[in-house]
Amino acid sequence: MQYRPRTSFRAAPEYDTGERWTIRWETRRPDGGRWSLAITNSRESAVERAKHLLKLGFIVHDISGPDGVFLNEKEALQQLGPAPVAPKTTRTPVVSEV
Repeated sequence: MQYRPRTSFRAAPEYDTGERWTIRWETRRPDGGRWSLAITNSRESAVERAKHLLKLGFIVHDISGPDGVFLNEKEALQQLGPAPVAPKTTRTPVVSEV
């Protein structure tokens, strides 16, 4: 009997088409312009990884694909960054006169 791992769903395999998408990112802006690289094999996975990096608070410099830069830093932050948090409203305590 062949072992089959248990999964709650069957995910479609991600096929490698030969494309390479690069995300240049860093925890803080580098002085020498040397960015960390993350390489994926599809635009969708590059966008998901960039979203995750932005969610963690990292800087995403750009996402590039076979045809050049797909999203620059400003566009990536606007399109993929976390939604702005609404300011908290302050409540004043009610003083009862007894």
